[in-house]
Amino acid sequence: MGFWMPAQETASGQLPQIPKQERLRQPEIREIPGFTYVYLQCKGPYAQIQAKVGEFMGQFFKQGLTPGGNFFAIYQNSPEKVKQEELQWRLGFPVAADTVPNAPLEKGEFTSTQAVVYLYVGPYEKVAYAYGKMTAFCELNGYTPAGASIEKYLDMNPMAVKPEERKTEIIWPVKKQ
Repeated sequence: MGFWMPAQETASGQLPQIPKQERLRQPEIREIPGFTYVYLQCKGPYAQIQAKVGEFMGQFFKQGLTPGGNFFAIYQNSPEKVKQEELQWRLGFPVAADTVPNAPLEKGEFTSTQAVVYLYVGPYEKVAYAYGKMTAFCELNGYTPAGASIEKYLDMNPMAVKPEERKTEIIWPVKKQ
């Protein structure tokens, strides 16, 4: 199975409160078109994400590259399957196919695929809820994960958006069982 994080409990041992509108939103199956992207390959604990985002953004814009869509992260393995220091993930932007990045950035191709897609609205720290919901949806509808999940961050300036209003589109390639 692909990336999925267990629900994070509060200090009292209770699951975090999820707003009703979030509980009512449902995943759906969609065909995702392929795209070219430039990324920074990362390895290790997710606690590094903020620093790695800064490194990626600095390199991307220093190289004069132009984003062709929203910033995203690709989670290549799961904290449930590997130790934190073995986690692998990419931070990137879609770009024009003829884009040529310089190291440490690399160029990748996402191939067209069928995926379960879910629009999560809320703080990034509680996104695990969405993965649980997507996993249940897949199990109920006869799908199994078939690749790394992508979290596409839809807010252009997430620091200007209240955490409970941040939007993340999660794309998880699947195949019918």
